[in-house]
Amino acid sequence: MTDGAHKSRLGVNGVDLAWSERGSGPAGTPTLVLVHGFTGSSHDFALEVDALAADRRVVTLDQRGHGHSGKVGNLDGYGIEQLVADCIAFLEATGGGPVDLLGHSMGGRVVMGVVLSRPDLVRSLVLMDTSAWSFMPPDEEIRTMVRTFMTAFDPAQGMPATLSLGGPEDELIAAAVPPEWQAEKDAIFTGMDAYAVKALGMALMADVADGETSLRADLPSITCPTTVIVGQRDHPLVDQAPELAAELADGRLTVIPGAYHSPQLTHPDAWRVAVEAHLAWAAEARARS
Repeated sequence: MTDGAHKSRLGVNGVDLAWSERGSGPAGTPTLVLVHGFTGSSHDFALEVDALAADRRVVTLDQRGHGHSGKVGNLDGYGIEQLVADCIAFLEATGGGPVDLLGHSMGGRVVMGVVLSRPDLVRSLVLMDTSAWSFMPPDEEIRTMVRTFMTAFDPAQGMPATLSLGGPEDELIAAAVPPEWQAEKDAIFTGMDAYAVKALGMALMADVADGETSLRADLPSITCPTTVIVGQRDHPLVDQAPELAAELADGRLTVIPGAYHSPQLTHPDAWRVAVEAHLAWAAEARARS
């Protein structure tokens, strides 16, 4: 996190969530809330959040078991629906009215659950490099590798050194971010709850395309302005993105050329332009209503 943040903790559903806020905007400007993905934290947005907060209030949080938030230390304390419930309680306490809500990867699945349960809390939605039905890669060899690792992973043994499979995005990130940002990112990963990795990893890696955890059938009932932002090379999520946007009641699609799963890190200017364009569109829609 950057120095301009006001940092706080909030007790939610038996866990203290670490969160921060910065910036302010004209009266009536909704807060922008950024929700990170699996094994991430609010630190994932730290390099861009001050720019976004130039003319609005921006809030980031660490989900339970992640970042600097509280750890449960058992598998039963983690699940996607638990994260949805946490986010709802968090928005009730800190949102200050309907918010513009961005969810990255697993965070996208969480914010979809939020708006489906409590549409009154959300003015608009950004679904960033995420899925409503399956996060599993199309390559069967990689699918098998992921399933094998997550099944064998024992959280009682602590955190693994890394969950990265390696790839070209790693090189792009290394070239784009300051070394001190990466060092903090690594330390935050090491400190997260291994039980969250196991429980949420198993939930996300399940092939749920037609399963009971799929949200695909519910997408038309998400009526707020929603932009799907995805990296051009983020397979399989970029392959799903056109359908994801089309099946929403009021969806748009923005593909960031050359980007993979974390465009805010590797292509920050294009990512910020996409987010700002969404916020302008949402404001126009609100003015017309």
